[in-house]
Amino acid sequence: MYRNNQQLITSDVHNFVLNHGALGDVITSLPAIIHARQIFSPDLTLRVWAPPWQIDLIKHLLAPYGEFDVRSVLDFPREASARKDWDGGPVSLNTAVMSSHTRCRVHMVDYAFNFLINAQPESMHERSYPTEAPVGKPALDLYDSSQGYVVFPVGATSDNKLFKASVMAPVMQWCLDNDYAVVVVGTKVSHTHAETPNGMEPIVIREEVDKLPPELFKQCIDLREKTTLLQLRDLLGNATAVVGVDGGTLHLAGTTDVPIVFASGTTLPKHRYIARYGDPSYRIRYVGPRDLECTGCQSNWPLVTLDFRFCAYGDNACMDKLHPDDFINGIKELLNE
Repeated sequence: MYRNNQQLITSDVHNFVLNHGALGDVITSLPAIIHARQIFSPDLTLRVWAPPWQIDLIKHLLAPYGEFDVRSVLDFPREASARKDWDGGPVSLNTAVMSSHTRCRVHMVDYAFNFLINAQPESMHERSYPTEAPVGKPALDLYDSSQGYVVFPVGATSDNKLFKASVMAPVMQWCLDNDYAVVVVGTKVSHTHAETPNGMEPIVIREEVDKLPPELFKQCIDLREKTTLLQLRDLLGNATAVVGVDGGTLHLAGTTDVPIVFASGTTLPKHRYIARYGDPSYRIRYVGPRDLECTGCQSNWPLVTLDFRFCAYGDNACMDKLHPDDFINGIKELLNE
């Protein structure tokens, strides 16, 4: 707000607390924080409180967009009572009180704009992921392939985001047959916690790598648990393509120019697209289940009464009905652009 060409600043610092620390949620929160930097005076310190294991990545992604003070969320006084006499400035969280608001029918960037800066993005450029940070060369000796490599993120935080071995295997085989190395990435341990009947507990990571045909997996490069987030971004950014189901690694890939095949069963692209350079179709193909009436359940449900981490029908049919040919065709189309 301005008067006499002078911006009104009511505090010297504003705190953006990335309370929901899942990687995808953190990345989709960054456009709102960047927008705040662009519209506020440099005299206002923007302090970003983030999970400590993500700090180096967040500093790197934000650096091209101005000055930010990034700190560990573990040092932030989370309880309002602990901030009673705190003089650290006002606080915005990138999440809502449980069961008071749903992210189901709202794009995650819009959700973050709403809760972090009390606004909605006015253009697709404002919704775009931060892509300006440089991508380095992979630090690891990855492959011996004349054409490049395709990255497969295999871990999932819920069964309805699980890249099934029956779907992955034919896509991996196609890559190998076409002289692309196959690189598998993921983690076995999640730092993110979620509410359960027993309180806040770490999210359990599931995967089906052990169900892949052994002879196929022997030909893959297994980099699970072998990269930092910054190294993973470099790996993604230099890939021929990244192929997987909605999850943090695909959103991290969205901070680079890499072609992405993005699959989802519970959400529709209109609520989970990755916009880059103002274009939600930039170097990306969206894949969904075939012949399944309840596809996009999370995007279509208008109430807050269901926890979409769990299939309402109990069978997670959407992951079984993803078809390998749709992934392969997506890769072909992207490589021919």
